[in-house]
Amino acid sequence: MNNLRIVIIGAIIIFACQHDQMAFHYESYVADTHNDVLGRVLNGEDILTRSDKGHTDLPRLQEGGIDLEVFVIWVNPDEYVPVGSYDQANKMIDALEDICTRAPDKIAIPFTFDDLLVNDAHGKISAMIGIEGGHPLENSLDKLQHFYDRGMRYLGITWNNSTDWATSAKDETSESLLPFRGLTKFGKDVIKKCDELGVIIDVSHCGEKTFYDILETTAHPIIASHSSVYNICPHFRNLNDAQLMAIKENGGVVFVNYYPAYIDSTFEKRANKVRKKHKRALDSLKVLYSEESDDYWYKSQDIIDKDLAAVAPSLDQLIDHIDYIVNLIGPDHVGLGSDFDGVEVLPRGIEDCSKTPAITKRLFERGYTKENIRKILGENFKRVFRQVVG
Repeated sequence: MNNLRIVIIGAIIIFACQHDQMAFHYESYVADTHNDVLGRVLNGEDILTRSDKGHTDLPRLQEGGIDLEVFVIWVNPDEYVPVGSYDQANKMIDALEDICTRAPDKIAIPFTFDDLLVNDAHGKISAMIGIEGGHPLENSLDKLQHFYDRGMRYLGITWNNSTDWATSAKDETSESLLPFRGLTKFGKDVIKKCDELGVIIDVSHCGEKTFYDILETTAHPIIASHSSVYNICPHFRNLNDAQLMAIKENGGVVFVNYYPAYIDSTFEKRANKVRKKHKRALDSLKVLYSEESDDYWYKSQDIIDKDLAAVAPSLDQLIDHIDYIVNLIGPDHVGLGSDFDGVEVLPRGIEDCSKTPAITKRLFERGYTKENIRKILGENFKRVFRQVVG
């Protein structure tokens, strides 16, 4: 009888702790700094209603307790460069504005730090605009000003493609000859203009030379909006220890990417087996669409998503990256940068944005204090936003 009583009391304590942890999550400010769902919106999906597709919609954001989501403006350079990326970026901002217009009591674009506070006080999600890759600027500071006026508050300097003024991590680590590395004079002018306006510089996807040129040029804290740890998973998209230390010295923040290929060095081998299994179906898509097109990417996900999910790493492997950064540079310099709807599959345990409370639960299980969990969930982002954007 005593043993049964102990088991019951233990179960009650566990339930109470889990309830308290979830209450803590929803009371905390939660910011996710990278979400590509606007690509799905341009394909005709309505994210104001709950869906069983993709990783994001408004009901699932609310369920996940997310207070700020960065809606990324990513323009496929294979389709819209050298011309067209500026216009396509504006269409994506139009789509986000339409969402906010149709649900003004639930979601709004923040322009200032006070907007974050007001949106939070009224129970609205702050739908921040970030641009991924500098190519939509089309080599124009006037177009940078235009995007700022529309609400863009962080600029990812490169995507996988380099621009005429900044080199990407993919290109800097390739064997191809580049006409330059890092930032050109115009590239440094872009950084200075961002500082002047109050735009956060995002170094995810930047080559190392570009990364350090940015640090030498900017006067403000930077972010890596969706990058993970190279020493755990040696992928060109991840940050090495020297870069992590440099971000600490700068006062910036690394927002950990959830993509399995960036958190688990063994995932890509398993994923390639899945792609090989579906080769015939994928090849048939290539007859209809360019392999680099958005259409091919979305159609291919319908074919391979289920099997990719079966070989995805666990949420604990994502938390390992957070642990590593905290141990190396401290809890003031890490946050969440999911890459929702910009990747094929997510770790088991955080299959979409509604599962975000699972991260809080894991952090508690690993012994993090409430103060440090709050920093990781969103306070670190708010600090940089306040410092840079104002």
